[in-house]
Amino acid sequence: MPHARLLLSLLLFAPLGLAGCADGPVKPDPAAVKTLRETFVLSDEPAAAVTPLAWREAQEADQEAEESPSDRVVLTGMVGGMPNPWGAENELEFPWKAGEATFFLVDPATAEEFSSHATEEGIEHAEDCPFCSREAATKTTSIAVVTFPSTDDPSKPAAVDARDLFGLKEGDTVVVQGIASVKGGVLMVAADGLYRQP
Repeated sequence: MPHARLLLSLLLFAPLGLAGCADGPVKPDPAAVKTLRETFVLSDEPAAAVTPLAWREAQEADQEAEESPSDRVVLTGMVGGMPNPWGAENELEFPWKAGEATFFLVDPATAEEFSSHATEEGIEHAEDCPFCSREAATKTTSIAVVTFPSTDDPSKPAAVDARDLFGLKEGDTVVVQGIASVKGGVLMVAADGLYRQP
């Protein structure tokens, strides 16, 4: 009898537990993705791109301010390419923001520093290398937070993961254009165009 009750419970409640699993993550609306791609993906590489560090150096030559006014910019860099400088408890999916059209663009020189260190360490280089973690925490000025706005509400990021929207992978080199500003010491780009280098 106890076995019969157990079997009945399994039959009744198992479908409830499995319903969400079968569906998997919510996929973005293909029509919305198509519209956003047509809006933001550039067929030609914008000219006169600078790196995040070069942009900051130019700004510092003009002014010594923590907060900067908005400025039209064309930036080039790598998607990721360094450890999360804000630690594991912040920006959990660095260099991405899950579910939104935002990613972290790293200055190529900084990405090369971390790549060279990993190469020197070879197979023994730990993913949670203490040296890399310490260094990353000092390199936030090498990063631009790039966000593509929603076409419905430009004050919010588009609700499509940048990986799905642009087919990006960590390590890709891209050029982005948009409006740059510095908030809390972090370079932010409200982007309106992206070109992925082949």
